[in-house]
Amino acid sequence: MSLIEKFMEQREMFETAYESGNWQNLRPFFAENVIYEVSNISFHCEVRGIDNFISGLKRATDGFDKLCKREINVGDYMIAQEGNKVLVHSVVRFARDDSPPIESGLWEIASYEDGLITRMIDVYDPGVAEQFSEWMGSWGEGLDPRYQDS
Repeated sequence: MSLIEKFMEQREMFETAYESGNWQNLRPFFAENVIYEVSNISFHCEVRGIDNFISGLKRATDGFDKLCKREINVGDYMIAQEGNKVLVHSVVRFARDDSPPIESGLWEIASYEDGLITRMIDVYDPGVAEQFSEWMGSWGEGLDPRYQDS
């Protein structure tokens, strides 16, 4: 199975976990010492270890994604493999109630060792951090997109 196929299988399981709330099903795709980084956005972070990663996914999706209308892969979508890395570019869009949508391009970079993701990096488009903060100021009451406490 190619790394792109492995990534897509993980992505499908992510969506299943998102719907069911059973994030433990993602464990077989990630190394125990996985590092997850989010950058270029107000909730930037670095999360280390599978337990922290899984609890962070649950926290962020329960505190933000599930309280909004969420669209993934809006517009152009690209996936490629470079050595032991899978690179994905997509567009994410969120809206809430009658809010205007907040949208960003998103690069995801997954590094693999022995068939497992050891590092996952999410990089939002330049300039979206300020737009996101403004959107949160107007529409974000009760929302918390963070993966961990600050």
